[in-house]
Amino acid sequence: GINAEYGDQIFFVKQTKILHRTMRTALLILSLIAFVALVTSQPSKPVWPTSFSASVSVRHNDAYERHGFFRWFYDATKGKDRFDGFREWHSEPTFVVRIYDHSIGREYNVYYHRDSVSCYTHRINSTIPKPNFDAVRYIGVALIDDEPTYHWIEEVEGRTVQYFETIKYREPKRIDITNRRETRSETWIFHAFDQCAQDPELFDLPVAIPVSYTHLTLPTIYSV
Repeated sequence: GINAEYGDQIFFVKQTKILHRTMRTALLILSLIAFVALVTSQPSKPVWPTSFSASVSVRHNDAYERHGFFRWFYDATKGKDRFDGFREWHSEPTFVVRIYDHSIGREYNVYYHRDSVSCYTHRINSTIPKPNFDAVRYIGVALIDDEPTYHWIEEVEGRTVQYFETIKYREPKRIDITNRRETRSETWIFHAFDQCAQDPELFDLPVAIPVSYTHLTLPTIYSV
């Protein structure tokens, strides 16, 4: 009768609720197991890529150092880096292309003004992060911008380097460098990372800027 059908419906609803609770509990347990396995497992050591382009922001704790945002291009086969971004030059923001030629230890800074281009060159006197991971130690999993990362650390002679790489692609996500002796620190954050071969022409000076430093017309390379 009607009462029997109504009772069957109540029983079905109760069983469905019990099944849903059981499934949620099982999924929660599986998620916890996967998370524990991820945290406790020892991943292979990271490998710095041989070529890439990336959008990077840099923060310093030094009041005299400006925070930066730029596009970074790197090609190990050519032994060159390139950084594209803006800098304040003569009290106005100026687009600057910096090319580092490590084969000859030379740096080129090309400033694009409103009506001219100038280039200054000198020996490389700044440090670009190219981590050597031989001595790094794995310390766990961290979230960077809501993305799971492997967290590595190295401590050498008063300096601590922390490296975070994405778990999914094993790509750089963040580098923290702390110099305890000089109480200085900086953070490199990778907002976009493309690990691929780079166009070799990216690392060449503009055609209008000759590499020779004699009898130059504007734009000029100033050797300092």
